[in-house]
Amino acid sequence: MTNLLILIGIIFFFIFAFYDQFGMDHLYGKTLLKVRLKKRAKIDAVIFIGLIGIIIYQSAVSIEKVSLYLLVAIIILAVYAAFIRFPALLLKNNGFFYGNLFVHYNKIHAINLTEDKILVIDLNTGKRLLIQPESAGDLIQIFDILTQLGVISKGSRQTLNQLLKK
Repeated sequence: MTNLLILIGIIFFFIFAFYDQFGMDHLYGKTLLKVRLKKRAKIDAVIFIGLIGIIIYQSAVSIEKVSLYLLVAIIILAVYAAFIRFPALLLKNNGFFYGNLFVHYNKIHAINLTEDKILVIDLNTGKRLLIQPESAGDLIQIFDILTQLGVISKGSRQTLNQLLKK
């Protein structure tokens, strides 16, 4: 039973990885800009991998081979998710993908930029998205696309440029 649940989890992860790498690019029209975001939660993955390693070590004698292979597969997937895969922001004509979810531009209430160069998008629902691109140059590209699409005004764009120069 446990092996079956682990196998189902692995299958769902592969479906997620395929959707993340290939599916989002083709949904909701053409991708105007794809920006790599800073990775988070590396320490969580290290702790998770360590816990699975402890489980394998503690039950090395009594563990079934299938269970061992499945646990090793989970470790490999955790390494992929934390250290190889990069989160991304995909800008489309009607909205953007962030955290693998699509948000329409008309759901945006406000857009702000922090001193740490984190883009803060407040939604009409009260949720706040914190978007941290790898470089400030990516922020400029994001602002250019959002200005072209009419999501932010040109005056706001100039104010954001001044903040980026600091």
